Amino acid sequence: MSACTGIKNSQYYEYLSTSVEEPECLTSYNYATSVSVTGTAKFFKRGVVPITQYNNTLGANELKNLTLGDPLAAALPIRLAEVIVYNSTNQIVQCGVTDASGNLKALDGAGDLKIPKTAGNYIVQVLARINTDFVVASKPTTTLHVSIKKDKYTNKVHKLISTSYSNGIDGIGLELIAYARQTDDIEMAGGAFNILNSIYTTYKYLSSHTGTVDATCLNNKIETYWKAGFNPYQYLSPSADPSYLPNTSYYNGAGDKTLNISGGRLGNTSVENTDHFDDYVIIHELGHFIEDNCGQLTSPGGTHALVSRIDPRLAWSEGWSNFLAGQVMYNSIGEINPEFAAKMTAQGLPTAWTYFSSTIGFSDSVLNINNGTGFMFDLKKAGSNPDTWQTGTYTGSYFDKVSGTSYPGEGHFREGAISRGFFKLTNGCGTTCAASPVAFETIWKSIDRITGVGKSTFTFKSSHDVLENVKSILGSSWSGDNLTKTQTEALHLFSDGSYSSGGNNKWVPYGTYLASTSATACASGNLYIEPRSDDPVLAGTNSDQRYSNQYLTLDLSLLPNVSEINITFSSQVGTATEFDLLLFKENYVFNIDYSCSSSDSNGNCLTTWQPSRTVTSDVVRYDRRPGSTITTKKIANLQSLDHTQRYLLNIRAYTPAKTFSSTTSYKYEIKDQSGNYICL
Repeated sequence: MSACTGIKNSQYYEYLSTSVEEPECLTSYNYATSVSVTGTAKFFKRGVVPITQYNNTLGANELKNLTLGDPLAAALPIRLAEVIVYNSTNQIVQCGVTDASGNLKALDGAGDLKIPKTAGNYIVQVLARINTDFVVASKPTTTLHVSIKKDKYTNKVHKLISTSYSNGIDGIGLELIAYARQTDDIEMAGGAFNILNSIYTTYKYLSSHTGTVDATCLNNKIETYWKAGFNPYQYLSPSADPSYLPNTSYYNGAGDKTLNISGGRLGNTSVENTDHFDDYVIIHELGHFIEDNCGQLTSPGGTHALVSRIDPRLAWSEGWSNFLAGQVMYNSIGEINPEFAAKMTAQGLPTAWTYFSSTIGFSDSVLNINNGTGFMFDLKKAGSNPDTWQTGTYTGSYFDKVSGTSYPGEGHFREGAISRGFFKLTNGCGTTCAASPVAFETIWKSIDRITGVGKSTFTFKSSHDVLENVKSILGSSWSGDNLTKTQTEALHLFSDGSYSSGGNNKWVPYGTYLASTSATACASGNLYIEPRSDDPVLAGTNSDQRYSNQYLTLDLSLLPNVSEINITFSSQVGTATEFDLLLFKENYVFNIDYSCSSSDSNGNCLTTWQPSRTVTSDVVRYDRRPGSTITTKKIANLQSLDHTQRYLLNIRAYTPAKTFSSTTSYKYEIKDQSGNYICL
């Protein structure tokens, strides 16, 4: 990829070719006579401003939003970062690191940083790069290896640089500071070191909260890119006009496996979305990296605005990352933002961090700027009465409001419900949270590739799989309180009998395996699907993933004699409709039932979405024949498929532009080419 046209920099020649990252400084130099380099490395970041509104019913202030404001009063230490000392001829004379307090130290993190006892100028650099081990008893060592770099072309690591003179007798004492205001530093290095601090804090938490489980999957290097005023989306669409590109941070899991943090757009950081001081967003994106390396990242990507039911793979991946960010900040807020508690206390608010938060722009009393905005919701609020969007297209809409009574299981298709549910399950954060929190170690075991859904058998996974794993690990310790906390976020489990009654199954979990054939009716009971009207929020991708679709895993190695799948639908109650069968390959993108005749370069529909019964290349077999008299749909010629692969059978009600009664329900049976039942 090349994004030369998108980067605004007078030194354009730097972007005509790609350079490699400078080598790490890993040698400890010994001198017969030496003096010490002493001092500290620190960084400033913008603090969070709680926006409140007085609630007459509560008789107290209520938090309405969190925005960015002035930099913190006191700089934070740059911890465990690489240190390099050069002499006046640009030769490396010593390598070191900062300690947990930001002090300049030798490579062992404890001894003095020694340079030759020779008079002259010395250049001290502190890099936004860490390569450090977390040693925990009874488990392999976990390593954090991360670089915060300016761009993908020069691969220059952000750094602080100070030149000092040594008289050869007294050594050098200095203080290196990364600033948060561009009036203090045009490159705003405080942003790079804050990203580094958020990543370090996350790894520090994980190292001590994953129990004795081997977590060396975390050891892969985290290549991270950020530059003040630059929108990393330009890397994805280098030929597009950067003025019209979405401005967002992301983990490029399908590409070069990098974290890309938004620094603004076209040089602007004061009114644009920026994430270098949004610790929640940084850790969220890191969560995708962690899932990709330690679990299994199956998310197809796509729109997720926390207002509708979405692809369960996407809902889980985003929900996991939201949960991880909230978990780390709830338990480590003092290391991330030590002013937060005092600011909340001043407003009469709880001091714990329990929030999903993303800011846009900032306010600054010195620069006389009042551009701070953004959106947030409280992770500990009830799913039946969550916060609402504070800005943008969805202003006033609930953040994934759920009804565990009316729509059981819908939480598995809602990012917000997953975020809240897992957070409340693992933290004692009040009356809505667990009475006896589940240890994070248990969550980790449920998602990793050793014992959790990261295993290869979970080709098509969702939050349901994770929670079933949690329940299995806990065994008899899975309590009624755990059950309540999940069900109030509509995260019902199949094993709890939430979807079956009298041998009738009203839903089967996403990705359930077709396991065997039987000459008689399956012991698992009758199967039903309950179609509902399309979600009105997201035109073009809005077939109800929870109700109008069911998904079953087809592993032909388990069903070697099955060459054909026939599903017969019999109407029970409610609105009459037709059904389709689509067989997806792994890593599919959902085949939507709408098309648009004209779109812009960013994929926005310029006309209107129209019903469409087409198929995409991700569908390997299908039956989308129209006609109300066709009650049996067929997937044939299965013997020609690759039997080493797994496929996903999508049983779908054809719902575009139709209105369904809330009682609509169809029974269906699955049989092979010989009339044998195919059972779960």
